[in-house]
Amino acid sequence: MDSSLIKQKPFTVLSKIFISVCLVFSLSATTAFAGELNAATQAKVEKYKKQLATWAKDPAVIAAIENSNNKTNNMSNNNWKALSAKDAKVLSYQNSSAGKKLTQWNADTSLGKLFLRDKKGNLVAGSKKPAIFNIADRPAFSKAIKGKSWNASKIKPDPTTKLASVQISYPVISKGANIGIIHTAVIVE
Repeated sequence: MDSSLIKQKPFTVLSKIFISVCLVFSLSATTAFAGELNAATQAKVEKYKKQLATWAKDPAVIAAIENSNNKTNNMSNNNWKALSAKDAKVLSYQNSSAGKKLTQWNADTSLGKLFLRDKKGNLVAGSKKPAIFNIADRPAFSKAIKGKSWNASKIKPDPTTKLASVQISYPVISKGANIGIIHTAVIVE
C-alpha cells in the first residue's frame, strides 16, 4: 500500500469528524439564535392568550373600540413616529379610560406593552406609545381580526420596547362581530 495514502487517511477521518462537529454546532446555534419557542415559553404565551381573552370582554375595552370604529382617523404612521412620547396626542391614548385600564393591566412585568386596535388596525388605547400607529398589515392584527387568537412563532425584539418577546393578540368581539384586537408582547427572560 502506498505510504502517502496511509498518511492521508487519519487526516481525512479527523477532517470529517471536525466538519460534522462544526455542522452540528452551527445548526444548534442557528436554532437558538432564531428564537424558537421552547415548551416553557409556549406555556407562558398560552397563559397570556387566555388573559387577553378575558380582557377583550371588558366593557371599557369594547366601548373604546366601538367608539374608534365610528370615527374617522387621519393619523399616519409617519406622523405618529414624529410625535414624542410626551405629546398630548400620544398621552390621550394612555389617559383615556381604556388606556388607564391597559396601563393598570400592564403592571404585570411579563408584558412589555398592551394595546387596543380598531377594525382598521389603528391605535385605540395603549399602556405606552407604540412604535407604529396602524398595524393593519402586521400578523398581530391581520390574524386576530379574523376571530382567533394569534402568537408569533419566534422570539424577537419588540418594536416598541426592544425586549426579547413573543407577540400575541386576541380579537375583541361585540354582538358577534370582530370589532378590533387587543395585543401585547410577552417578555422572554
